[in-house]
Amino acid sequence: MRKKILWIIPARSGSKSIVDKNIKDLGGYPLMIHRFLAAKNSAFTHDIWLSTDSEIYKVIAKEYGLEAPFLRPEELSTDHASSSDVVLHAMQFAKERGLEYDLVGLLEPTSPFIKVADIDSAIDELEQDLEAHGVVAVKEQRPATIFVQKEAKYLDEFCSNINEYQRLGRQNFVKEITPSGGFYICRWEKFLTEHTFYANKTIAYEVDEISGLEIDEPLDWEFAEFIIERKKRYE
Repeated sequence: MRKKILWIIPARSGSKSIVDKNIKDLGGYPLMIHRFLAAKNSAFTHDIWLSTDSEIYKVIAKEYGLEAPFLRPEELSTDHASSSDVVLHAMQFAKERGLEYDLVGLLEPTSPFIKVADIDSAIDELEQDLEAHGVVAVKEQRPATIFVQKEAKYLDEFCSNINEYQRLGRQNFVKEITPSGGFYICRWEKFLTEHTFYANKTIAYEVDEISGLEIDEPLDWEFAEFIIERKKRYE
């Protein structure tokens, strides 16, 4: 039996690095709508809700068929509000209306290129691993952490390690991964208990470099526009 999942798309209106980023046009759609279009085609999707503090965002969501059944309270609309609290707020809203789900998922608008096939494959993997807490999209870490140090005048920390690693050759480096922001999925009851997508036995589902793009700064946005234009060119 297919699991029922509630997707939450968090889109508050206070973006500073890119003004109104979540509704800014990217390839003909507001950024937050890219996540909706992918999720609604998933074989597992039951409901998709926008969690926002903006009436304007709610109106835009409705134009595309994205449900926005509530406005976030003020305390969940600040720079310091956690994603976990935003998810728990939506889960409480569902409980008060007698709605039941097997899984809860978070889709951040800033990762518009995640593929439906990856979403479904990740949930399949979670279904097959009965001990798993959830599954989180990851990407290969670049650069590797051996090439990184704390900001300082001198590269002492970096220099103490790099010569030895260079003798190994890049092909012998251990592959490293980091969360990509693409999706976070957890068993409903486990999230209610742990209040996090990150717990023991959280599956790391790797996505490709384009799917792993996160739009946080203006340069990221320019790269996303380049990807859209390149895709159009080859269609």
